[in-house]
Amino acid sequence: MDNSLNDPQPSQPIHFRIGTRGSDLAMWQAHFTKRQIEEHGGTVELIIISTQGDRIQNVAFDKMEGKGFFTKEIESALLENRIDIAVHSHKDLETTSPEGLCIAAVPARGPVEDVLIMHRSKRDDRTPLCIARQTIVGTSSHRRRAQLQTLQPDLDIVPLRGNVPTRVEKLRTGAYDAIVLARAGIERLELDLSDLYVHVLPVSQFVPAPAQGALGIQMRDTDSRLAWISSVLNDDATHDNIERERSVLRELEGGCMLPFGAHVMQERLRCFLETPDGPRLSEVRLDMHASIEETTGHALARLTNSLEGTVFLSKDAGKWPIFESLAQAAGLKTVGHSLIHINAMEVQWPVSPENTDWLWLHSPSAIEAVKHLIPDFPGKVACAGKGTAAALALANGHQPHWVGNGSPEKTHLDFAAILKVNESRVFVPHSDRSMSRWAELTEPDRTIAWCAYHTTLQPASLPQHDVAVITSPSQWEAYTASENQSLRIVTLGASTAAAVEASDDRSRIEVASEPSEWEVWLAVERAFDS
Repeated sequence: MDNSLNDPQPSQPIHFRIGTRGSDLAMWQAHFTKRQIEEHGGTVELIIISTQGDRIQNVAFDKMEGKGFFTKEIESALLENRIDIAVHSHKDLETTSPEGLCIAAVPARGPVEDVLIMHRSKRDDRTPLCIARQTIVGTSSHRRRAQLQTLQPDLDIVPLRGNVPTRVEKLRTGAYDAIVLARAGIERLELDLSDLYVHVLPVSQFVPAPAQGALGIQMRDTDSRLAWISSVLNDDATHDNIERERSVLRELEGGCMLPFGAHVMQERLRCFLETPDGPRLSEVRLDMHASIEETTGHALARLTNSLEGTVFLSKDAGKWPIFESLAQAAGLKTVGHSLIHINAMEVQWPVSPENTDWLWLHSPSAIEAVKHLIPDFPGKVACAGKGTAAALALANGHQPHWVGNGSPEKTHLDFAAILKVNESRVFVPHSDRSMSRWAELTEPDRTIAWCAYHTTLQPASLPQHDVAVITSPSQWEAYTASENQSLRIVTLGASTAAAVEASDDRSRIEVASEPSEWEVWLAVERAFDS
């Protein structure tokens, strides 16, 4: 498409007045838009407008009256023809434009994630959010607060105001141990955070605000230049995705103060909502042939309607608190009970540990078996996932040197790469029922594997339940020998799913996409649909 202005008087190109807030990030957004317009033949002047949100810095948002703290004055300038274009952070906009205004374009989206920025001394890879427990975290977002409390309820969350550089400076001066910001703002301002630890919160775990990372280009709906601005600035895929996200927010009749997140990812719309009953996390598959209204209706039903039934979890009650809180908020009863028992052997190191570089701990059971040996190990300790790292901390307060993501296949590959680069020797305590994934960690003569514990199956008479969450092949074997089985099975990973398929062709299986409590919950939600 030819994006020239097609002005019959090229010597007098069309001129735009862009209204913007004066913060560093708002100015970045305005200059970005200015460059795009100028590259296609227009001319631009910037007009800085002060908003209520800029002027009042010492009051939390939930204590301020009204809405549109960062947008109202700019929208008024548009309606009064004092400016031609308003450039907003799209997530700050109300879901319905004021009469006379419209969103003319949505440029390609930037990074969507939130980031947790902390003093380096507060990093702790054993926790769900990689931050030390009981840390003071600053944020004024109800959505962020709700998700922080869901994932790590021990945190002390306090209000935080100011523009992005101001918030970072408050962190540096010790007013906070950590703060939460949008990744897009950090990267657009090219801030130097090398003295701090920045943990990017994955969108699969921490759901962003609707339209986070996107700009909203607002104009009067009678402006004859709307089509041209759209042709220059609009990205169709971004526009469609954020409309799906914001449509759910619109139907919830909530603005940016609602503890709600929504994000389109991998052809799914994932939503988070804090409710009086607790946190709701839900997901719907997108049918791009369906209307946005149909998708919104489906998402709202998933997010707000209660489920009925019981979920059996092959872990003792209380071991998965995030999963249990999500299930209970959705109306489900959970029953937790491990169907295996670990019998630790009286073991010693199979060879002297002095010349061994790593101790590989692939499960909490392995820690229980060798916890009396760990304090004397002179090398480094690696854990397969956060659950194993947390069990290590509980056993003796040890901080691992490396923590994987919990997925057996990926974690073993990642750790093997470290071992092979350094030609390291590694101890691998394992069960008599463990799968021999460690065989590929490093050369056979550098792997010292020994059976440190036995796994005993303990089938049980289970209460009636609608869905069973099975966390390992051994748990599945014990489950098949238990009474009152379900045919709807959710597995923690592919290995357990393969064990189910090998022994039972009647079960309907949902596999969690990641070995995490929230992904297992979403698999349970899908299982109740089947």
